[in-house]
Amino acid sequence: MQYEDRQKYDEEMKNFYLEQKQKFEQKDFYDKSENQMLVLYELKQIEKIKNSYLADYKLKPSQFYNSFPLINAFNIVQSNMRNLKQLFEQREDGLFGVWLWEQGLQYLIIVDDQIPCKLNGNYPQLATITSEYEWPIILEKAIGKILGFGYNSFNVIKNDTIDFYLQMITGSLIYEQEFQSFEELEKIQKDKSNILFVKYYQDSKTIASVITITDKQQQQKLIKLIAPNQQSIFKQGKQKEDSVCYLSWKEFKQNFQTVHVLIWKDEYRVIAMSLEKPIERKTDIIEHTYFYKFKIEDNSNYWITLWQKEFIIEEGNIIIINNQNKKNPFGLIRMLLFQELKDNQYRFIDGNCNFARSININPILEKGEYYILCQSYFNNQKNYSLEQLQKQFNLNLTIKGVKVPLNIYPNNQYEQQQINLIKSLIKDTLSKDNIRSFNQIQQPQIQVSTNKIYGFLYFYYENRGSIDIQEQIQFKELGYLIKYDSLQQQKQALVKVKQNYFQILLYTLDPKIILEQENISFQYEYTHTLINDNQIQIVESQRFQEIINDQNTKKVECEQICIYINQHNQGIIIQYENNSEQNAQIELKFSEFINLCLFNNVDYNVNELSIKFSIQKLTKMQMFFDTIEPNKPYNYKLSFDISQIY
Repeated sequence: MQYEDRQKYDEEMKNFYLEQKQKFEQKDFYDKSENQMLVLYELKQIEKIKNSYLADYKLKPSQFYNSFPLINAFNIVQSNMRNLKQLFEQREDGLFGVWLWEQGLQYLIIVDDQIPCKLNGNYPQLATITSEYEWPIILEKAIGKILGFGYNSFNVIKNDTIDFYLQMITGSLIYEQEFQSFEELEKIQKDKSNILFVKYYQDSKTIASVITITDKQQQQKLIKLIAPNQQSIFKQGKQKEDSVCYLSWKEFKQNFQTVHVLIWKDEYRVIAMSLEKPIERKTDIIEHTYFYKFKIEDNSNYWITLWQKEFIIEEGNIIIINNQNKKNPFGLIRMLLFQELKDNQYRFIDGNCNFARSININPILEKGEYYILCQSYFNNQKNYSLEQLQKQFNLNLTIKGVKVPLNIYPNNQYEQQQINLIKSLIKDTLSKDNIRSFNQIQQPQIQVSTNKIYGFLYFYYENRGSIDIQEQIQFKELGYLIKYDSLQQQKQALVKVKQNYFQILLYTLDPKIILEQENISFQYEYTHTLINDNQIQIVESQRFQEIINDQNTKKVECEQICIYINQHNQGIIIQYENNSEQNAQIELKFSEFINLCLFNNVDYNVNELSIKFSIQKLTKMQMFFDTIEPNKPYNYKLSFDISQIY
């Protein structure tokens, strides 16, 4: 798999052949190494290690550091030695280059052949992964270098997984599939660009064994499991020999529900890019939106992947790998693909959304022009430095296929175009099972569809009835939902839909959920009530008077505008009364704003610690601030700046 644009490949190879070997020697190895008994030897000085690209089913873990997931990954990728061999470049002087992937981008990692060894008398024994071939040793060294600390990096890794190393080596994602028959499994296994493997927990380790199909017995095909070494053979398997065992289809299904599939095609090309200059919205969370356009010239199958940061380096040089099965500290990512039709119309193609380090889609695209909308949501951690925040923002996009688009162009990112894309997504995903009609008021032609999809929750109203309606939505449990247009929590909403109009109420998931829930889930519960203008006026009048009469309310008078500030256990309410004959512009300036977030239906101009809005003459309005963490105290200091609008 190589870049469609060969410029990067040519530049990397030119640098590889111009580099001085001594630049890559581990001069500081003895200073950094925790094991002072280790010495460095060149591979050619160690007997019986061959410079051959053959599979090794007798791999032994390192004595210098012990990463069993890495051994598993090597066992899987050596199932396709043709592709694996293409990762390596070599010079006659013992300098190696290894093509590895980080966050969807491919790099040539240059290493020398100086290898940590233990001395047995005068004879050096490998302290790295043990193999009769050079390639696993050099590959291991290159992976250590891309992580940032050379060989010592493996000693400070937390949460490393088999999938993490597979993605670094192959640049491909792994998916799980359940097979219903032996024939179905055999068909996909015959495609040599697919590597199939199963995982099992045994002897306190997660082990991966590669699947092949074999005629071990006459008239019976068996499933062959190839483990990383003899000690890792699946114990329930039959006819064990070396690192291999065999299972019948019945035995296989009894032990394994799903199979992991790695697609590693040599003929695939890739176009990759780092996403830049997002549209940013910032409140208690940070939203980044990217909008790109590309053209497909031939009908074909494609893999499109959005990559989030794969690992972080914490204090003490500890490398934390973002385990796909555990809470991810970075946030939610979303990818939506649309085809552009005539007259500014769009057709939704596919999408994905998850709290994961990478998401992908696998569409079959026909000739035409396409838009891809990528969004990310991060927790706006107040205790993070600017550098720490920037590290989590890095997103890369890759498109893989036999023939990929030559370029991906950034769009002008018009806000209205984004809205139109999301509208087309909603209309394309409407489900009859989620439609509610207004039969109780004899208006069956008024309908609302409610659905959750790709990290969105939407209420889509179509009013084809004979009256206007107003409906109040009340969430019983917020479930970490935030309103899309304001990025603020909203526990209730008033929806007004005129006759022959449609209306969309749109929410997205709050990334705070990953900090507060072990198992991330998208849950919501709500009630809905039709109301009229008189009901709204009565409810609002009662609510305003309750705030004024509350003993915890503090009154502030500014010219002809009265401001009531009510503090309660869950936050604060600020109530405004404009008793003048002119409209007014109000700005709230916070010098302190701790454990609070703005929550309301009104559109405000929010800029960090400043909130600006207008209030009409002879009107009242309320502003709500809820606590972010209900069980913790909140604090604020504010001032008001009021000017009349003539």
